[in-house]
Amino acid sequence: MIDTAAQEAASRAQWAEIEGQAKLPARAMIDLHFNAGPEADATEFMGWLEDRGYDVEHFPAEDDEEEAIEVQTPVVDLTLERILVEERTCSEAALRFGFVPAGWGFMGA
Repeated sequence: MIDTAAQEAASRAQWAEIEGQAKLPARAMIDLHFNAGPEADATEFMGWLEDRGYDVEHFPAEDDEEEAIEVQTPVVDLTLERILVEERTCSEAALRFGFVPAGWGFMGA
């Protein structure tokens, strides 16, 4: 379980920091990162994401790196509201499949 209010507050703070440092692109691909918990089901989570149009990259556990999944949206309007919606949607699914949110970023289009 995650504290969604705290997650949103952290994302708002991150956005404000980024926005204060540089001119942001109008459109971008939003990247969301998720780390595996002990009961994670990567196959099911990746299938759920792909069925909804996300690009997905799986990073199996190796040496001192834990298993993780990186999710990328199609090119979208880059706004805080869009980031919050994508983060909330994917985080809720991630929790159902045993993954936990680990942050976001974006790549200008």
